[in-house]
Amino acid sequence: MTATTPAPAPAALHYDALWHLVTLGVLDADHAPRGWAPSKPERPTKVVIIDTSAAPDHPNLVDVIDRDLSLDLFSARLGSFPYLPEGQDQIGALPLDWTTTIADGLPRSSGLLAELVDRLSSGSAAHHLGVQPCVSPLFSAHGTNIAGLVGARPAIAKQALPGGGTADLPLPYSGVDPMCRIIQVSTNFDPAPESLILAFLYADLVGADVVLLPRVIADPGRTVPELDDIKIGDRSLGDMVRQVAPVEGEADLWSELAALIVAVSHRRPVVCAAGNAAEDGGIYPANLATDHNGIISVGAVNAKGQRSGFAPARGVTVAAPSNDAEVFDATEIRLDESAPDYDPTGVPADNDNAKYSRFDIISTDVPGPAGYSGGSVPTDPVGAPISEFGSYFSRFGGTSAASALVAGFLSLGMSTGAMTGRSGVEAKGWLLGKCHAVGDPDAPLSMPCWDGKPTFPDA
Repeated sequence: MTATTPAPAPAALHYDALWHLVTLGVLDADHAPRGWAPSKPERPTKVVIIDTSAAPDHPNLVDVIDRDLSLDLFSARLGSFPYLPEGQDQIGALPLDWTTTIADGLPRSSGLLAELVDRLSSGSAAHHLGVQPCVSPLFSAHGTNIAGLVGARPAIAKQALPGGGTADLPLPYSGVDPMCRIIQVSTNFDPAPESLILAFLYADLVGADVVLLPRVIADPGRTVPELDDIKIGDRSLGDMVRQVAPVEGEADLWSELAALIVAVSHRRPVVCAAGNAAEDGGIYPANLATDHNGIISVGAVNAKGQRSGFAPARGVTVAAPSNDAEVFDATEIRLDESAPDYDPTGVPADNDNAKYSRFDIISTDVPGPAGYSGGSVPTDPVGAPISEFGSYFSRFGGTSAASALVAGFLSLGMSTGAMTGRSGVEAKGWLLGKCHAVGDPDAPLSMPCWDGKPTFPDA
């Protein structure tokens, strides 16, 4: 083997699609529930996911996503109900907490709450101002992957056979808590503060048990902390950077949004992705997490139990399984020597290839060409036998995936009765009580495990 010949690829690149649930101790090696039993709770745990839309007709999600309560804030300012039955033009009597005081002390948010309550009153139009919801499959890949990790349920679908006829097609995929109900609150990709305030107000109105925000949102009031460490002469780069001022009239809304997220977290846990650029302290709003609120900042570890190359090393509440990323910077060199295009030229001898893992997270995807898998076969009509199922699942990762697993873990604790306290601080305490130290002994991360200690399949 010459110096430029890449190392042979691992003999087996196939791996258990539910390895992350085994690592979290939720399932045993045979995929049986470990230390809990599935049941049909009288009151399913409500997980509100503030993200893009999802694919509610995916076989593993069809009984999971709450079609009556899921709300789209992408298309209309006060939201539309995208999954109500065809021909139902009005909102029914929604089971909401009309007496909530979550916005007390926040004047702009209180005004929005009053508007939202009026909007959600029985008899209102399902599609606000007649605007159709923006829940196209083109927008739904991220939300579908997230929803599957939280609460997908094993299903048996019908498969179309090449010669005609159909056959049962088992799809034994599961999220962390297959007993929960998911309320999908979709926003656009760069939401204004008003839309996000409405999303968190709605989460409180519907009585969410867990709120999940698996992505970053804007933070116009703060600079990037790392800029303070970069010196130019006797000044830091952070001192020289001027924030772009918020749109006129929005500064108070951004400030109230931060206060509202904290307020919501005192009533139930708010799980946030910590970011994929190794940001110290995590991205916003994950970096609002403290010991005294219910915000949970989630980092990531790979299938070897090492911090994922993209994840924050410090400042996260917990970490959960995810994929990995190669790193080549001043602090770490972690390159995949088994990659077909690996070239050792210029790579220092201290490449820590042993820390790198090629395992991804597998989750549910938008069927057909619109999802991450990008299937080449047109999407099957709803209810029709499946012509191909490869696009129904995809590889996924990042702290988005890790945060979804933590939200599902908390939901499972509630669904099984293992967690008694429901406030955000109580839920965070229960979660930390399930944690074990993983990763670098000099900078360990805390990772929850349902039963026993975490086991990593690629270690």
